[in-house]
Amino acid sequence: MSVLIGIALKSLLIAGLTLGLLQLLKGRSAAERSWVAHIGLLALVIMAVAPLVLPSWNVAVPIVGDSPPAVQAPAPVAAAPAASTAITPSTTTVSAAPVSASLSPLAAATVAYAVPAAILLFITFLALARLIALRARAEVLVDGHWLSALARAQRRMGFKHGTALLTSDDLASPISWGLMRPVILLNTRAVEAAGEAEAIIAHELAHVARMDWAKLLLARVATALFWFNPFVWILAREAHQLREEAADDSVLAADIDDTDYAQLLVGVARHECPGLLLGAHGVAPSKSSLARRVARVLDGKTVRGPVARSFAAGVFVGAVAVAAPLAALTLTPKAPEPVKPASPAVAAAAPVDTSKPYYSRPEVPTDLPRIIAQGVSTAVVAATGQDTAEQAREAAMEQAAEARQDAIDAVQDASGASREAAKEAIRAAQVQYRRNISLEAMGITPEYIGAMRGVAPQFARLQPSEFAGMRAVGVTPQYARDLIGAGFPTLTPDDIVGARAIGLTGSYVRALKSAGVRGDLDDFIQLRAVGIDPAFAQRARKAGRPTIDADELVEMRALGRSAPPAPPRPPRAASPPNWDPPESDPGG
Repeated sequence: MSVLIGIALKSLLIAGLTLGLLQLLKGRSAAERSWVAHIGLLALVIMAVAPLVLPSWNVAVPIVGDSPPAVQAPAPVAAAPAASTAITPSTTTVSAAPVSASLSPLAAATVAYAVPAAILLFITFLALARLIALRARAEVLVDGHWLSALARAQRRMGFKHGTALLTSDDLASPISWGLMRPVILLNTRAVEAAGEAEAIIAHELAHVARMDWAKLLLARVATALFWFNPFVWILAREAHQLREEAADDSVLAADIDDTDYAQLLVGVARHECPGLLLGAHGVAPSKSSLARRVARVLDGKTVRGPVARSFAAGVFVGAVAVAAPLAALTLTPKAPEPVKPASPAVAAAAPVDTSKPYYSRPEVPTDLPRIIAQGVSTAVVAATGQDTAEQAREAAMEQAAEARQDAIDAVQDASGASREAAKEAIRAAQVQYRRNISLEAMGITPEYIGAMRGVAPQFARLQPSEFAGMRAVGVTPQYARDLIGAGFPTLTPDDIVGARAIGLTGSYVRALKSAGVRGDLDDFIQLRAVGIDPAFAQRARKAGRPTIDADELVEMRALGRSAPPAPPRPPRAASPPNWDPPESDPGG
């Protein structure tokens, strides 16, 4: 929850600052203001994906509703398992809580954010697919008047890339899109209005030359990622208006009469194409922007210059200076004070809540792409998981009924020894049925079995009774998936039971690995058992070693050292003893 709140606050700040800067720059040209607006949108998108590549700058803040659990120091005596088990010579009673299928508040908030974002991104994908279909059905325009207008406009704008000029009846007004192989698509009405060729081509070519199609997609992605932020929608709408105004300025700079061009805008306004399912720019203005564009075209005092390089560089550097710290900043809940270790008697009697991590919370994605993917997958599981569980339960009951009926039929058809064998089969089936009832009481439900079998291939062929040990110590599908994802893809059920019993978590393993610790699962279990945390491993790396052996860390903990011993210095060369040369024999 704190990650989503932090992203929302950062998006409000960036979009608000960009809108405020646009208000201060009202006297500048549309091209310069458009640059500012799109740099702001780019900063928003970079902030959404920056945690994938940038180091994290964690700041602990008190956040209501998302505080981590208190960390309890390990007790001297090993705690009892999560499930209470009473064994007598005749009966065995095991009680465990059933698996909860309800969504946690964090998962519900993630789904509430991710589903609208995924829908908006999917609509953008549909718009791109529609452009591909339009180009496939369009015909090449070979009219000499339009081809001459295109050539003249390209010369005036210094645009040397080839531009495809197509015609189609699927749209009501001209549009353009593309970067490497741009396309200008005209409708039949526009082709017949040959007198407007110069203005239409100049407007669409201005969009192509300024790479406005990429800017349009940037705005679509930004509004999808930050759909909850009204400032982002306002900024995207203003950016679209500024792109059109900058294209209008390019048309007027190509010696097109302003009055004729204003009449063109009014004439094509009634043929506006729907923008949501169309990822391209067109000449026709929207009903809300027509008056503003016409008034601006007819205003001779309007500044219409291009973007100065110094202005563009200054805006970009300023955006980086603001967005980089915000992208690295991650708001984390302030950790509570650790609880004092319990006495041995209390530790032996009280059950251990193995559903909570020991050293750190499970890894929460901080970048919006992974949050969207996680939210969509959670929504799919929430929508289909209950039906799957019911189907599994019904299939198990149907299979048990068929087996019982087959056994009864075998008894009726058999005689003598065969009848006794059939009765033995019935008694075995009844024992298995009672065992299944006991497994259900332990919480080993069809939902739990299906989820655990889907964690890893080695769990797919396990029998229901083989999940008893894992369920007894509180192993959940999420825990198993997290531990396997920490670098142990071939874990066996016994491995997971041992890791869960000692309190080993995937986040703990990843934290130690990032501190330079290397080893297998048994090594990390040993490190967890002696109470070595990632901070201890970080202090041990101050000696300059890139990696640290697990056995060495255990030895350091046992000896009470916080860093490995420094290597011995090389021996210094011994100086020769003082001696005087023998006196020469004068008579020699």
